[in-house]
Amino acid sequence: MSIRLENTSAATPSPGLSRGGLSLRQLSLAPHRAGFFLGGGVLLLALLWWLLELAGRTFGISVSQLPPSFLHGQLMLGGFFPVFMLGFIYTAGPKWLGVAPPATPTWLAAIVPYALGSVGLLLATRLPILWAGASVLQALAWLWACLIWAGRIRASHAPDRKHAMLILAAFALGATALALYAFVAITAQWQWLAHSETLLLWGMLLPVFLVVCHRMLPFFSVNVLQPYVSWRPDWLLYMMVGGVWLHGLLSVLAVATYPVDAALAALLLYTSWRWQLRKSFRVPLLAMQHIAFLWAGLGMALLVLETGPIVSPLSGSGHAGLHALALGFMLSMLLAFVTRVTLGHSGRALVAGRLTWTLFWLLQTLTLLRLLGEWLSALRIPLLLLAGGGMVLAFALWSARHLPIYLLPRPDGKEG
Repeated sequence: MSIRLENTSAATPSPGLSRGGLSLRQLSLAPHRAGFFLGGGVLLLALLWWLLELAGRTFGISVSQLPPSFLHGQLMLGGFFPVFMLGFIYTAGPKWLGVAPPATPTWLAAIVPYALGSVGLLLATRLPILWAGASVLQALAWLWACLIWAGRIRASHAPDRKHAMLILAAFALGATALALYAFVAITAQWQWLAHSETLLLWGMLLPVFLVVCHRMLPFFSVNVLQPYVSWRPDWLLYMMVGGVWLHGLLSVLAVATYPVDAALAALLLYTSWRWQLRKSFRVPLLAMQHIAFLWAGLGMALLVLETGPIVSPLSGSGHAGLHALALGFMLSMLLAFVTRVTLGHSGRALVAGRLTWTLFWLLQTLTLLRLLGEWLSALRIPLLLLAGGGMVLAFALWSARHLPIYLLPRPDGKEG
């Protein structure tokens, strides 16, 4: 098996070589520009905050005025992932549905306030009085985002709207989760905080990632791998999303989830095989997406080993499985997918340069270190610090390479 690493120095103009200078006005030209730029900024700030928090623990102090556990899930799940999602869905979604994209002021009124709410959450770590206001701002911005997407679906006459409808349903559950976060921040009813995180992760984030993978991964693969048979039956989509929602429901009801998790693990690992993970290594940009998807099945399998009825050396709280899903699957897929969309929508060659490929594998290594931190209690803090510091470095380098693209006109002179 050979892996082709593309040298993009000649084929792909660097940001500094594009026509025109950096301009914030470029962010309003397409939803993905604003969503990816603001999401990338929030991602870096959130990772840096958590690294500082971990470092402070080595000296027995906290950099946050609020208990870090209160904001960790809200920032790491709800801080940046939804901003990236809006940038993608408002750009690609109208094409799925055969409708015009939402007007620029309309989608800006969702993306910008939501990102501001995320920044407010970061500031709330030092100024707790901001927590409630930032949470309310996020909840209202997301409600507006849902209405925008519902309007695009309603305007569509496309025969196939199942992916769009499932995303809308997941967005609605996300709106419920964010409203619950706001309720907790206002009323101090801490017992609802875990339900907020469950709704956000299992109700919205994982389902949206799986829906987009079902629609796009076989599509991307068939375009670059030959021979390749696209396999994405409808039943697979409904079982993946339905299984994740069932896990979330059982978690809220405090019922054991391991039977559902085991079935999901088997289904997702089988899907990774059917989508020809091994074959994808011919094209690094595509392989990044397939490797990230593999983590979905591995994460569910880890949950079974950690929380199932069989005692094993991996038995524990389930945090390793959750981080395998959050870091290995969602964060890796975000890096891979956003890179692909960024290159394609900026008129650049769809190839992964050495830096991107290296950073992706660094993220895989850091994910493994984070999982080891759950199992090697004596080395927990050093491993968490190493993983946290590495992720700040990885996404700082990725951002330095890609965020300027959103502030520049396309080098081919086209719009978008």
